[in-house]
Amino acid sequence: MKNASFIVLLLTLASCYSIPEIENFDIETWKKDARTCEDTRIKLAQTLIAQSDKLLGEGEAEIKGLLGKPSEHELYNRNQKFFYYNLHEENCPDAKRLSIKFDALDRAKEVRIISWRNK
Repeated sequence: MKNASFIVLLLTLASCYSIPEIENFDIETWKKDARTCEDTRIKLAQTLIAQSDKLLGEGEAEIKGLLGKPSEHELYNRNQKFFYYNLHEENCPDAKRLSIKFDALDRAKEVRIISWRNK
């Protein structure tokens, strides 16, 4: 029984993740409420896009560690998943979202800015 507990402890420690480091990305500003029509969050999203190579291949836990809980998530066919982060309030003209696509193995495969109304 002690061996089983030790194995569970090792697996728990091995599952720890690290948050991707993005240059010129202000996490505190990102985590502020996105219910605005200002472009503060969209500028930060553009920083993420410019350094998307640091996000691609990361898992959901790492992305949530960096960006917080998504505004919405969607399970798609073939076990693909999308995280959506609102960049503007929905009622803003030309409202945008950050879309992160994950493959069936829980790896980020695409990071892009999309229109709120078109997923």
